[in-house]
Amino acid sequence: MIRLSGRVELKTGELVEWRAGTAAMAEWELYAHRHGYPTDPRQMASLSMLVIAHYALRGSSEGFEAWRVDVVDVDVDLDETLVPPTLQEVSGG
Repeated sequence: MIRLSGRVELKTGELVEWRAGTAAMAEWELYAHRHGYPTDPRQMASLSMLVIAHYALRGSSEGFEAWRVDVVDVDVDLDETLVPPTLQEVSGG
């Protein structure tokens, strides 16, 4: 499981904390598909982190394109928690 968290710095100087997971990663994939971008967030790291932070913050009434104009920086902390595979005895396989 991948969990992301971080901070968005706005032009006003305000720092806004955010946390996200799989749903935010899916939002990036949908955004990338709509615009013809590669879906691997490492290939477009700065834009993908903006989209994920925007989704995690529940967006803005103006939409993503208007919101990102007010963003100075996005810091991201990655917490990659490995989920162990299901034991064969449990899965019945």
